[in-house]
Amino acid sequence: MSINRPKLSFEQAIAAYLKYAPRLPQVDPKSVPAQTQYVENLMVIADEFDLIIFDAFGVLNSGAQAIPGAVETVSGLQKSGKKLAVVTNDASSSAEAILARHRGRGFDFNTNNLISSQQFVAPMMESYTDLKYWGVMAPLHWPFDILPGKVSPLGKDRALYDAVDGFVLIDSESWSDIQQNHLEESLAAKPRPILVGNPDICAPMGAFLSVESGYFAHKAADRCGITPDCVGKPFGHVFDEVLRRHPDIARDRILMVGDTIHTDVLGGLASGIKTLLVRQGGFLDGQDDIEGLFVKSGLRPHFCAPAIGYGIAEAKAAPEDKNAVFA
Repeated sequence: MSINRPKLSFEQAIAAYLKYAPRLPQVDPKSVPAQTQYVENLMVIADEFDLIIFDAFGVLNSGAQAIPGAVETVSGLQKSGKKLAVVTNDASSSAEAILARHRGRGFDFNTNNLISSQQFVAPMMESYTDLKYWGVMAPLHWPFDILPGKVSPLGKDRALYDAVDGFVLIDSESWSDIQQNHLEESLAAKPRPILVGNPDICAPMGAFLSVESGYFAHKAADRCGITPDCVGKPFGHVFDEVLRRHPDIARDRILMVGDTIHTDVLGGLASGIKTLLVRQGGFLDGQDDIEGLFVKSGLRPHFCAPAIGYGIAEAKAAPEDKNAVFA
């Protein structure tokens, strides 16, 4: 994910998630906990789980930086023998690139831990057997050769939008108003499938929320009436893959940890696993009325904490380090 994107305010982002909730997976009300247990950090409840699934942006890192306490928490869980998975909607990067960035932040993950929405894009395209030519939202340096069939990057040529059989929205880096207008007008004139490799509305990038592919997909869908076909949280592909890799772990011993209600919590609830929502360093950073958001969305997590390692970084800091505070 790049910081070279438009930005949303929190109010705009939550309004979009609420508006487009009918296009997201639906959760049986019986799967939504009646109350949320507020805890100090993940380690308080870690003994209740054998497998812990982490969202990346907003849980492990915000922008390029690891969230304080996250590295120590993950390391402690690994030393205790917990099974860990990292699920990401970052379809813009290869698994190797994502892992390299995490290692640069101090995390020790490998390919067995990582599940990316990118790995589901090609199979999704192949399921549309009658469609041969795709227009793809992705920057020119993206590895288009990993996609099946004939593909062309969507640029400023309106004729291309009209020529393709369908659209694949993967990476909104440098996506412009001109391109979005071409997409919407072309779909309004001739509705066609909209496939989405990153269904996020936005992503926390440190000081702001970047607009992601899911936002543009929903705007386009508003014009043509076609429901986007998505892979990535909160849709089931990544959660099914986690369960496939860990068939011996009961669902009530699995915890999904995320920073958004409509991706991480929704996806976890829809998959029948427990959920932990974090409030600092991610989507909810600076928001005080968390219970109000639960009421608006009709969703709530089983647990809520400031961050997965809240208080842990400070405890490990030297006593004389008076600047060791949680951001």
